[in-house]
Amino acid sequence: MTITQGTHRLALLMAAVLAAGCGGDGKSGERSLNVDGDPLLASLQPYLSSSQYGLAAEDCAVIYKQRQSCQLQDIAPLGYDIQGDLTPDDIAQRLLVSHGWMGDSFMDVVRDLPQDVLNLFKPLNVIVLSLDIRPSFYHTDTAGIYIDPRYLWRNQAEWNDIYQQQDYRSGFADVLPFLALQRYVYSNGDYVTYSNTFDEYDNYWRSKSEIAPGLFNLLVHELAHANDFLPPDQLSVLDVSTSIGKNIKQIKGNWIQTSLQQAHALSADSLQLMAESYFGGASASTTMSPEQAGSAFEPDGGADFYGYYTGAEDVAMLFEAYMMWREYEAVSDVAFTSSPKVESYSCDDLIIGWGQRNRLAQKEVVPRARLVSESILQQDLSAEFASIASSMPVDLPYGYGWCQARTAVMSARFERFNRQAPVADNSQRYLDEMLRH
Repeated sequence: MTITQGTHRLALLMAAVLAAGCGGDGKSGERSLNVDGDPLLASLQPYLSSSQYGLAAEDCAVIYKQRQSCQLQDIAPLGYDIQGDLTPDDIAQRLLVSHGWMGDSFMDVVRDLPQDVLNLFKPLNVIVLSLDIRPSFYHTDTAGIYIDPRYLWRNQAEWNDIYQQQDYRSGFADVLPFLALQRYVYSNGDYVTYSNTFDEYDNYWRSKSEIAPGLFNLLVHELAHANDFLPPDQLSVLDVSTSIGKNIKQIKGNWIQTSLQQAHALSADSLQLMAESYFGGASASTTMSPEQAGSAFEPDGGADFYGYYTGAEDVAMLFEAYMMWREYEAVSDVAFTSSPKVESYSCDDLIIGWGQRNRLAQKEVVPRARLVSESILQQDLSAEFASIASSMPVDLPYGYGWCQARTAVMSARFERFNRQAPVADNSQRYLDEMLRH
């Protein structure tokens, strides 16, 4: 998710082109820690007490709340200061936390990231981990990413440190006749990621290997935003006399989303209207059945329904799908299902009206994902996308429940390895599968 002038709903709708975010269900009140996805961020401190950027990073992380932007003379993106490859220690220098364990868990995963993923942090001023962030987002006025700690907890004590709240967008879809769901699975249907919700009945704790897939998924999404608004080839030409926000606005013609729109624009206007209601809370002047939504979506070039919300989310979902394929040999299930008919229901009460596995291989998606991924990674990915294009999307079975369909698709023609399922089906996972980063 990306945001330019805060996370309030009105700002998301009025500044959608600069906002690609992921917010949280805030509780109103004088001391609320999160209102409509905008965290209070009152308890931040540098993860490294020795960080040379400490005070500048703290000031930068919250400056958007005053509708201001970080000045480059005070703090500049990592890639402006460092010309070569980034190291995990470089990233830790810009890390702000509300609790030390969040930084520990985050850095455990970061230290194992491939070098080209570490280099995706170059457009960032700050990385913020705080108890009250939900959902995660990227902000153009700070050049910072803000990470939901639900992706980081390892045990019950850490879970208890997190401000418990729903994603503030969780009710937006209630007025629509469909849900749009997405998950990453291996070729046999096994989940790639683990649940981000603590389950006391399982005496649950999570290892680094259980945290890593979900955090990687989130990071490549938010880092796609960072590299979209501030592409790698623009870091060396920043105007140091002004703010990062003004620099980003001045290079709008070089944004990756601009190039994507010019070369391969999405064409399903009806889905854009639905996405504004589904993710932004706008009033829906018309509705679509799950079957109608799928019929509009399948021949278009979006990797996910979220890509119809803003151009920035279009870029991020395309890049996320490629990186999950590259790193985990994972494919994306996308579906439009019926809305639940009763208050208490299971994920198999969400009946598929249209669904597809391996969406990245859809012929309309391939060139769009390649343009985005090559622009962000600054690499020739022709061989990788030739392999992707040679695989085949597979229909999820019409009329099946969302969870039932996960293992029902056994004829998918993927050149992939089978893996063991990391978790059993959890009917509450659908909420995370409905709402994006």
